[in-house]
Amino acid sequence: MGRFLFLIMIRSWVVNEMGRTQLSPQRLSQTKKTNIGRIIIFCEGKTEKYYFDYFAEIIKKNKYTDVEVVLETANGNAQTVLNCANDFMVDAEHNQKFSTYGKYLAFDCDDPPDIQAVVQAASGYELLISNHLFEIWLLMHFEDVEEKLSKSEIYRRLSAHLHGSYSKGHKGKTREIVQTGDIEKAIDNARALEMQYAAEGKSIFANIKDMNPFTNVYKLIEQFMVEISG
Repeated sequence: MGRFLFLIMIRSWVVNEMGRTQLSPQRLSQTKKTNIGRIIIFCEGKTEKYYFDYFAEIIKKNKYTDVEVVLETANGNAQTVLNCANDFMVDAEHNQKFSTYGKYLAFDCDDPPDIQAVVQAASGYELLISNHLFEIWLLMHFEDVEEKLSKSEIYRRLSAHLHGSYSKGHKGKTREIVQTGDIEKAIDNARALEMQYAAEGKSIFANIKDMNPFTNVYKLIEQFMVEISG
């Protein structure tokens, strides 16, 4: 009986875990599915890696789909991520394995000062960028973000939605945000901001410093959720 109850509990946990990362039926019917395929994501910090890992662990790996998340250094900035990704791909073994993968860079826009130059230099990569912090995207899981916020205010607001203070680079806190937040709400908020900037004639390739708050992480996460929901 004990083993039976344990299996039931595991099954229930899996169902709940999947449900949090699936689109609602109505949203799924309205969302265009694109083939994720095989991708590799280079991250600036642990928080980003833990967040993307959460989805990568749920998405089934097969000959058509594979999501690899790489953190080469936990103490860098946007330029460091780009440099690490380039160095990673230069390695013969890595190049052979990942040459056909879609390549993504995930970084913040708080450093270096000339962030626009990094964005423009990252040709060959899809960019998952947040201005000024990845935590802007995390905060959107709980509330609409429409105005520029300081780092301390972002952390304070995140903490108010969690059990205990938010801690950057904390696996448990990152997973708590996915498990208790509203990812569809975050997607809607981020998309609305991007559309607003587009209406003003702004894009990340020319105006990223003027686009705060901003995140386009939602584009990949929405496709992750479509993949999981399908």
